[in-house]
Amino acid sequence: MIPQPMQIRHVAAFIALAAGTTHGAVFNGTDIASNAAYDGPGFWQTLDDGGTPATFGPWTLTNNGVNSGRFIGSSITVGGPGADINTSGESFGMFGHSGQTSEAFRDFNGNSLGVGQTFSLELAVNFRNGQKGFDLRNSADAVIFNFNIGNLGSGDAYTVQFASGGSGSIGNTYSANTEFLLSFTQTSLAGGTWSIARSGGVTDLDTGTFSGIAENFKLYTNNTGSGAAENNLFANNFTVVPEPATALLGSLGILALLRRRK
Repeated sequence: MIPQPMQIRHVAAFIALAAGTTHGAVFNGTDIASNAAYDGPGFWQTLDDGGTPATFGPWTLTNNGVNSGRFIGSSITVGGPGADINTSGESFGMFGHSGQTSEAFRDFNGNSLGVGQTFSLELAVNFRNGQKGFDLRNSADAVIFNFNIGNLGSGDAYTVQFASGGSGSIGNTYSANTEFLLSFTQTSLAGGTWSIARSGGVTDLDTGTFSGIAENFKLYTNNTGSGAAENNLFANNFTVVPEPATALLGSLGILALLRRRK
């Protein structure tokens, strides 16, 4: 069937809309703890910015005392051994115990996750006392997704909060060797999908949806029982794919093909 001019105009309008959704989208890339930006002295500090240029903004790191902070270290130290999410033996480590909190904030280089793009990261944990986890946030810094490891008043568990679909406990089976791969795909300007794949001593997969546009994120540890290595939170392998222009180029190719067939 040969497409008529009206059909082509409809496709062109769709592509124009798709082009608008990529405006301001973050460029694809990766950041890992073994990048040179996190070498000494000081290692992981506020304003450090490793990885592919234009993907992530610089880190903002806060803590409220000597019992909270961050470092570059090996994730296997959380267990005997713990989950290995290292690159060249290194991951981003955080601790916050004895009533104190450590937080790490980062945006998508002043832009937002584009429609069709996926942001992912890996976490390694062991003990679940206190609270530690991850927030995905919008441009107003409101949380649109939270993954918490620890006690939220109903016992130690792995819990999703603030999601539009799939909130609640995703299990409470303990393992000293626990790794989570978190992935978020912006499927429209209204929201997207999330998944959490657990591996190590326990295997599990959970999925759901979130509302809003992902603009920045936060890692945190809060009031774990002690400074034991098993209480630390490790993160690594922050990735955004694909390039936002990829989907648009594909759509333009479809339009060109329709015109030739006409």
